This record gives sequence, structure tokens and C-alpha cells, in this order.
Amino acid sequence: MAGRPEGGDARHAPHPEACDCAGAANPRPPRDGSDPENPVTIISVGRAVPKKGYDILLEALARLPGDLHWRFVHAGDGGERAKLQKLADELGIAQKITWLGAVDQKDVLAAYRRADIFALACRITPDGDRDGLPNVLVEAASQQLACVATDISGIPELFETEENGLLVPSEDAAAFSRALERAIRDPALRHRLGAAAEAKVRGSFDHHTSIAQLKALFTTGARR
Repeated sequence: MAGRPEGGDARHAPHPEACDCAGAANPRPPRDGSDPENPVTIISVGRAVPKKGYDILLEALARLPGDLHWRFVHAGDGGERAKLQKLADELGIAQKITWLGAVDQKDVLAAYRRADIFALACRITPDGDRDGLPNVLVEAASQQLACVATDISGIPELFETEENGLLVPSEDAAAFSRALERAIRDPALRHRLGAAAEAKVRGSFDHHTSIAQLKALFTTGARR
């Protein structure tokens, strides 16, 4: 399972470097989208493939009110990246987006720590392809990033909406946009959600807990 970087049950494969705390050592400025010189940064990490829902995420970004100042950073490769870049241009938001392409893990970790919000609009494709619980959500949560995501597959195993993240239905760009707007305008909300998400990761999803869970599973299986 550790070889599946974006799918499956992330409790068995969080990246160990992502367990370094970002909170007290690297507090995020309380940006609220009001300052064009200091926009809120939204990041997403993942392959540009249909199940990641990046077309929905771009549509959600395009729906944000004009008075909000934000930028979007995408890290990852994938066959649909050129198509998504074209969509961003058609939606009139291309100038606010940075496409990093494939990035080393240490650089992804640094990008998490610079960002204010993590966003991922996962979907179930018509052929049934879907993520379980993407590892990138666990990694982002471990860095006290407020996360906006969809409520499918294993994602609600990590996030309870309003408690430690904001979850919306998949394929709903309007709902995703409203959740992003709330997170952009309210740095106190981001701080609360990010701190609660990190606590959930450290309590249930870090590699020490995963080892204990696997040991218990194998012990029980051997007894049976």
C-alpha cells in the first residue's frame, strides 16, 4: 500500500516527513482575501486525471466573488493537465494559477506550509474509478492546512465537515465555491479546522498508529 501515492487507505501510507508540525513553528498570516498584494493561497496536489475532479475545482474557483484575492497552485502531472490549463484560460482565471508539474516530496511539503487552504474535488467517474482516502489529504491535514474536499469514498473517515474540514457533494461546483469562499474570508475558521485536522491525523492516521493497527490485525488473524 505504501506504493500507492494517491489512493487507498492513507492510514497505512502517510509520508513520514509530513508528520513534522507546521503550526507553532510556522504560523500562517491571517490572510482574508481582501489584500491584492497578499492573496490567499489554495493548493492541490494530485495527478490531472478525471477522478480528481480538477475541472470542478477550476469551475468553483471561477465562481468566487471578484472582490476576493487568491491564487491557486497545482502540483502534479497527468494526462489532462493541458486540458485543464485550457479550461482555466476559458474561465478567465489562468493568470491566478501556477502549474508546478511533478514535484519532489520535500518541495510539496514546503508548498503545504506556504499555503492557506488545501482543495481536492474528488469524484466517482462513470466507469467507477475513484480514490479511497487520498494520502495528500492526510499530508495536508498534518500541516494544519484547512481542507475543502468532497464527501465521497474514504474522505469522511478523516474529515467531519465543520469540525476539522469542509466537505461538499461531488460534482457541485457551486457548493465547492461557497466552501472555498468561507475558508478564504475567515482565517480563524481555517486555523480551527487545520488544528483539529492535524489532531485527527496524529491520533488516528500517523505511521506509529498505523503500525499498531497492522500489528493488532495480524495478531488477530494469526489467532484465528
